[in-house]
Amino acid sequence: MNREEYEDLYREAWLKQLDIDKAKNKRLQTKPVDYNKAKENALKGGRPKKLSEKAAIVNRMIVKGMTMREIGTILGISHQAVIQIKQRYGLPRHAEIKSDK
Repeated sequence: MNREEYEDLYREAWLKQLDIDKAKNKRLQTKPVDYNKAKENALKGGRPKKLSEKAAIVNRMIVKGMTMREIGTILGISHQAVIQIKQRYGLPRHAEIKSDK
């Protein structure tokens, strides 16, 4: 038996053992990766972040049509800080707005 035949045999045995291990241990089972979503998140700087309290306020103000300077004045922060919050969290997020009804 030459080296190539041995490697093929070993690979087949390895794959069979992986299937057995995955059936016994749920932590070894992997979820399928949505590469399109991963690429979209990568272009935005990573996984979508949960909005902080201040980011949620900024989001609501942006959705209502306020400028960055107006938001900064109301919150007592600079307009550049508001711009950074907007970029960091990918605002505006219309889905994050909760109705007050």
